[in-house]
Amino acid sequence: MEMSTFVKFFSQKRGDVRKQRQAIEEAMKAGATTVSIISEKTGLAKDLIVWNLVGMLKWGNVEVTGERDKELVYSLKEAS
Repeated sequence: MEMSTFVKFFSQKRGDVRKQRQAIEEAMKAGATTVSIISEKTGLAKDLIVWNLVGMLKWGNVEVTGERDKELVYSLKEAS
């Protein structure tokens, strides 16, 4: 039986997830952006980016700041 994408994401090594999130953060440093733009900048699949953004939202690293072209816009949260 083939593993679902969701299970594959949760089965990743922590180091791989850290690298993905670092790439996403780097792509977001220029300002608020969408999943499509992050995907273009990083080469990561959109579903993997969304999965990472959910985790980053949970831990307070990013926030949803609007909507552009029918996509949510995400921004890095300022360190408080």
